[in-house]
Amino acid sequence: MFGGMGLPTRPYLDTAQQYFDAASLLISDIESLRIEDYNLANPIFFLYRHWLELMIKEIIGPVHGHNLAVLANKLDCHLRSQQIILPTWVIARFKEIAAIDPDSTTFRYSDRCIPGETYVSLPHLRRAMALLNVVLLWLAERGELPQGSDWMLLLDRAYRFDTDFAHV
Repeated sequence: MFGGMGLPTRPYLDTAQQYFDAASLLISDIESLRIEDYNLANPIFFLYRHWLELMIKEIIGPVHGHNLAVLANKLDCHLRSQQIILPTWVIARFKEIAAIDPDSTTFRYSDRCIPGETYVSLPHLRRAMALLNVVLLWLAERGELPQGSDWMLLLDRAYRFDTDFAHV
């Protein structure tokens, strides 16, 4: 459904979550062996990449541009001005995807050649994005990082944040 009840109340946040949920559903289809991973790689990464871009814009306000590294730097500066210091792994995730698709065209149009073949661990990708989603939702909805026992729960359930999801 489009329009009416389907209109988002917070366009950046609501639309971002729709992209995030769609990527998660596509990964579920791969994990359930309903479709091969190589058939959905570009759509999954496009959805996650666009989700990240919209979450930044939700948190810092409307800004022009699609360069994810630039937007991640703006997010970091915006939060630092509010005395919020992001864990290094948060910005690292943004920059990891920005290195592959800086201006939102690689996965959308497949117009930029990615040399060689890259393996991505879907369970690792899903966990990394889910954890990042929690952090970004806290920032968007509460204006702060997860605190206290909630934050500790995130860290306890986490895995090595310094591990890339892509392996050549």
